[in-house]
This record gives sequence, structure tokens and C-alpha cells, in this order.
Amino acid sequence: MNSQTLSYFSRQTAVPEIGQAGLESLQSAKVAVVGTGGVGSAAAHFLASQGVGFLKLIDQDIVEETNLHRLVGIDYQDLHLPKAEAVSRRLRSRNPWTRTEPITETLRTENAKELLGGTDLIVDGTDNFRARYALNRFAAENHVPYLFTSAIANQGHLSLFNPPATPCLECMIPCPESGSVESCETVGVTATVVGLVGTLAATEAAKRILALPTAILGQLLTVDLAGPDFLFTKIAKRKDCPVCNRSPSETIHHDMAIMLCGDDVANVLPEHDIVLDLQSLNIKIPKESVVATSESVFVYTKQVHRVSVFKTGRLVIGNVRTEEAARQVAREVWKEIL
Repeated sequence: MNSQTLSYFSRQTAVPEIGQAGLESLQSAKVAVVGTGGVGSAAAHFLASQGVGFLKLIDQDIVEETNLHRLVGIDYQDLHLPKAEAVSRRLRSRNPWTRTEPITETLRTENAKELLGGTDLIVDGTDNFRARYALNRFAAENHVPYLFTSAIANQGHLSLFNPPATPCLECMIPCPESGSVESCETVGVTATVVGLVGTLAATEAAKRILALPTAILGQLLTVDLAGPDFLFTKIAKRKDCPVCNRSPSETIHHDMAIMLCGDDVANVLPEHDIVLDLQSLNIKIPKESVVATSESVFVYTKQVHRVSVFKTGRLVIGNVRTEEAARQVAREVWKEIL
């Protein structure tokens, strides 16, 4: 470790629980942040600020104007760019000691091992339970600590799962019971609560890396900024939990279309593997309809919809209210671009 790095982190290493040995442990750590929105971008920012050496940033979405009030380090220059790439670029410019790998992809059971393999800890910044259950099952099967977070309105939640020493996410929220209709679109979310939850997540991740004690291991921390109130709830291990019992007979429902936490936005996967040359879409799509282009995404307007096209054929479609409506628009888009 060079003298410049040691000087930069001199105030942090002065903390007795960290020291230079702790900084070296943080520098050696590999952390996956899945979902780089409000909570995830804050967590990534403070993980890098603490000296974590490698961050894998995974997110399926692009930056929309309604995201900007709660994304740490992101501004109008990043509109319509993939969130993971925008966050990665800002971290690299500020934290030369942290290597980042942005991945613009939908995390699923089928690709979890490919995307998450080799990481020491998973920080969950996602906004839907299909992704969370995939994370939970991968973490349990591969003995990777899983730091669960959520934030909505003025309330946040955190817990650290590490079976078999602790219960898992499905002990707390069994898979079939996850159909909550609340989202940041319907009940809102504040910048302060996502920032606080992301900061707490980065703190707890660092404590895990440094083998420091924590109160959220197997417990759920609820933070309510209306008070403010901080409440710990013991999570009981469920005897019939298929994940903890290593018999996941219940399968996670995978739909090709899923509504995201946003202004009537859906993520739609193609039925078959596709590899697109995004630059070729400049010929197929009228110039006046093109919103933004990059190596990773092609964004254009189609009637009342804003469509983001990724290299794999995956689409993020705006101004749709149901998954069926999203599938219909997706079929029209694929006919248009393939």
C-alpha cells in the first residue's frame, strides 16, 4: 500500500477497530452491489470511500429524471445512461484505489452465479422481490453473506443473512407472500432515507469484512425517519424454509416482463438469446425519435413510450401500466429493430 493511500485514509485508520490492517482487509475485499439506484449508489459511494478494493455494480436500468433526486454522484449529464456505468464512472474519478466493474443486466437465478461469483459479500439495492429471492438463494447456496436493504417513503430496513448461522430472507418473507403493491412510485421515497440506508449498508458491509460485531445479523433493523425511530426485530428461522433446508422445491416465478419501481416502467426480457448491434438501430429508427445512444444502450421514443434497447435485446419500456401492456409494446419493438 503506497504512502498516498495511507495518507488519504489516515483519519480512518486512526479508528482503533480499523487501523492499517483493517484498511488492507478492505482493499482486498470484493463486494457486489446489486441495484445502483438510491440505496445502491449511496452504498457504493461509501464503500469506495472506506477503501473497498473491488466493487461489482449490477443494475438493469438507465438513469431517468425522476431518479436524480436520490442518486448519489449522478446528475443531468448521466440521463438515459445505464445506472451501473454512471455510478462506476463517478467512483473511478474519485476513488483510484477502488476498481469497479459495471454490469447492465437483469439478475436472475439463471445468471446469478455468473454475475456474483467470486464476491465476498452482496449488498442488495434492488427494488423487487424476484431479484431479492434470486440473491438470497445464491447467497445461501454459496455461503456468501447477503445484506438486505429496502427504502420506501420515510422508512428503511436492513438485515444481514448468512445461513446456516442465521435465518434467510425467505424465513422472514416467504416467497409466495411477496406480492406487495407498495412501491416508491405509489407511496414515494425521500432522498434522506435512501441515503441513510445506503450509508448504514456500507457501514455494515465494512464491519462484516473487518469481522466486527453487528446487531443486524439475523435481526431486522427498521429505521423510521418520521420519528426518528430505530427498531430491531428478531427474525426466526422458519422450519419449512426451502432455502435453509436446501430443498428449494418452490421455484421463483420468472416472467419475461416485470414492472419496476418508477413512473410506469417495465423491464422486458426477450424469449430467445439476442445479440444486437446497437449502432445499426440508427438506420432503423427515425433520427427525430432517438433520445440517447451509447455502447450499452439505445434510447428512443415510440409513440407515448420511451424505449431503452440493450445489446441482449432486453428492453426497458416507459409509460406502461401493466406487464401485459409492456409485453405488447416489446413485441412491436422487436419487430421494428430485428
